[in-house]
Parts: sequence; structure tokens; C-alpha cells
Amino acid sequence: MKAVIPCAKKEESLYPFTESKPTGMIPVMGKPIVKHLISDLQSQEVDDIYIVANHREEDFREEFDEYTNVNIVTQEELNGTGGAVETCSFIEEDFIVINGDVVTSGEDISALLEKHRENNSSSTILAATEESPEKFGVLSIKNDKVERITEKPEEPENPLVNTGIYVFNPEIFSILDEMEGEKELTYAVQKMVEEQDVRFEMVENYWIDIGSNRKLWKADRVKRENEILKTDIHEDAQVHGDAVIDGEIIIEKNAQINPGAVIEGKTFIGRNSVIGSNTLIRDSTVTRNSRLRGASVDKSLLFEKNIIDPLTHLEDCILGEESDIKSNTTIKESFIGPRSFVEMNNSIYGVKFVPDARTDLGEISK
Repeated sequence: MKAVIPCAKKEESLYPFTESKPTGMIPVMGKPIVKHLISDLQSQEVDDIYIVANHREEDFREEFDEYTNVNIVTQEELNGTGGAVETCSFIEEDFIVINGDVVTSGEDISALLEKHRENNSSSTILAATEESPEKFGVLSIKNDKVERITEKPEEPENPLVNTGIYVFNPEIFSILDEMEGEKELTYAVQKMVEEQDVRFEMVENYWIDIGSNRKLWKADRVKRENEILKTDIHEDAQVHGDAVIDGEIIIEKNAQINPGAVIEGKTFIGRNSVIGSNTLIRDSTVTRNSRLRGASVDKSLLFEKNIIDPLTHLEDCILGEESDIKSNTTIKESFIGPRSFVEMNNSIYGVKFVPDARTDLGEISK
């Protein structure tokens, strides 16, 4: 089995974080989204994986340079998700497609592949129920088959949506070849629905379409809640005897947890990070090479190489990489762009900072 992961488009809805990273390289629970997908695929004996890239393609090439079965394919013309899949028209067997802006579970991928093999269908779609189906392609179902896909209908007939995860046989390439201009994959699938046997499998565990910063925050939370099942402290991590570990915590290699630090809930601490004395971290992700001293972090996602000083409180936030947050600052329900510098005594509520943002002493941002 082969796999295609479309990652070419720059997702403006994830600004400011896609200014410095392609969507697939944004970290969720400590590693890039696409790495989670690759792990899930490899667990299903997928032998070759093709990442279709354009925006910041070099980031993918650098990250996966030493992977023997992960290949980077360039989408020269950004002509839709169908165009991304078509770049892999050399595939001559059934293959799975997973959009590079989703998180899901290995169990759901396994169930999708099993359903496809059982029915020997032309395509099988992973489907999910959504509270706002009008934002997605909505599936019409009859007798266990997909009858129609309606893209973003004003009045959806049901909450069953297309997750952007499919298994195809190679006939999809013939359909894509006949299309002109923008090649949206859903329209190619609709053509397949009209002419061939297309089935579906329901999500049983979780699936998040990361179409906004709030969905990115949710994806990190859902991934931690579902994937961190027990405390796992790397043998090369240093956890002081006076630190408190209370919950189901992952602490990676060479992380350092100092005396008086408290880590609670379902939390991920990335490699080489230092959690200083009197720091409280609860239900959050702290990605690699970060430094926190006497701060509190609650229900937040911190990218790599961040510095957070004492008496600082972050809650319901995403903090882009290489940011520096000075003392006595509160940040709530905000998205702080990469390489931001927040001066002492700031209060930041419900805002989005551009990359390389700078604040002055004592600012209030709302």
C-alpha cells in the first residue's frame, strides 16, 4: 500500500504560524502534524509515503532527508487537492490519501483500509459527523454506498462529512487527467461516485480538520487526551525528586524538571526543555528546547525554543516558536506569532500577534 499526503498549499487560515512553517510541519503534541500521520500509516504497513509539497518545500526535504520510505513530490502548479494527488499518478496500486492538515487515529485509518479491502471498491471515504457540516463536503448515503458528495451546502441534509481521508484505486488518475483548471479532489470523487462503487467508513475515535488556529489548539488537546495513556519519562530526562508529576505525562529525552515544578493532567514536555522551579504546567504541550522559569501554563500549545519568565501566566493559547515572554505577563485565549517579544507586565486577551511582534512595558492588548 502507498500513501499520498497533500501539503502544498499555504493555509492562510493558520496565520501567523504558516509564515514560518508549512501546515504539515506545525507541531501537535510535540511533533509535526505530518509525522503523526506517517507514524499512523507505517503502523498499517504502508511501505511508501509521498508528501506533495510546494510552500516551504525545503522544510519537508530537510526533515525527512534520512527517511528511506518518505518521498517529497513537488506540486509545481497549485491547482487544487486533485492536482496534488495527480502528481503521484505513477502509483499503480490502491493507495490512501490523507490531507496534511488533519489529525486522526491509527485505529480509524486501519478500519478504513480494512473496509476498502473487504468490499474491493473503487474508493472508500473516511466519514465523520460534524456540528457544522455546511463547512465541509456532505455525504449522501444509501445501502452502505456513497450516492453523492455536496460541497459546503447551505442546508446540509445530514451531518455526515468527508474527512479528506480516502483510499483509491488508480482509476482516480484517469478522472483527474480529464479535468481542466482547478482540480478539486471532491469533484473527482463525485465523478467516481456516479460511475463506480464508492463506500465509506465512520470515524470511531477522533478526527480534527485543522482549518483555523482554534482547531489547531483543539487538535493538540484531542491528541494528548487520546494518545497519552500513561506517564512515560525518558531514561535520559532529569526529574528532580522535589518536582510533582501528577497525571499522565510524557517527558522526552534530556528534558529537565527542576525542584518545585508541578506538571499535571495530560501534558507533553519536549526534548531538551527545562521546566524551572515553581513552574506549573497543566494539560499543555511544551515543544522541544523551551525554557520556563516560575511560570504557569494551562491548556496551551507552545512551539519549540520558547522562553517564558517568572510570574507569567498562559492560558488557552498558542505560542509560536522562538518567542520570549517577560515576567509578570498574562496571555489568555490568544495566538502569538513566531519570534514575538512580549515585554514585562503585559496583559494580552483574545488577540492574534503577527510574526516578530514586539510590545512595550506594561501594554494591554485586547
